[in-house]
Amino acid sequence: MNAVAQSSRREQRANVILTAAVVDSRGSRQARISDLSPRGLLGNMDSPPQRGEFIDIRFPAGEVAGQVRWVNGRQFGVRLRERIDVDSIVSHRRKKRAAAKPLDTGEDEEMSLKGTLIAYSVLGVTALSTAYLIVTYIIL
Repeated sequence: MNAVAQSSRREQRANVILTAAVVDSRGSRQARISDLSPRGLLGNMDSPPQRGEFIDIRFPAGEVAGQVRWVNGRQFGVRLRERIDVDSIVSHRRKKRAAAKPLDTGEDEEMSLKGTLIAYSVLGVTALSTAYLIVTYIIL
């Protein structure tokens, strides 16, 4: 591959951290996508699909299909069947993340969190005390 083609290829790639479901002959499993381009992606998962296998990748923004071109340990490269809009997949993740943030962080929520922590602390001390009493008076 010449330097011009390689340079243009690198310009189109987006370094991302996305979670997707990979569907192959062994079923559906979670993968982390760390590199995305209009025609391919780099994935990472415990048991990647085999080289040459056709797979579906399900993002929250949509589903794409492709063929696994290479596998190296936990990493695998996929050549997509059709061109994708990288910005729409990445921006969908950003919108979802922004929507997940709480809109109002008032003192009521903070007091509720403190109350919950105190309740669980009391529960933990009670459980330990009960275990101590059972060991001391019933077993011994």
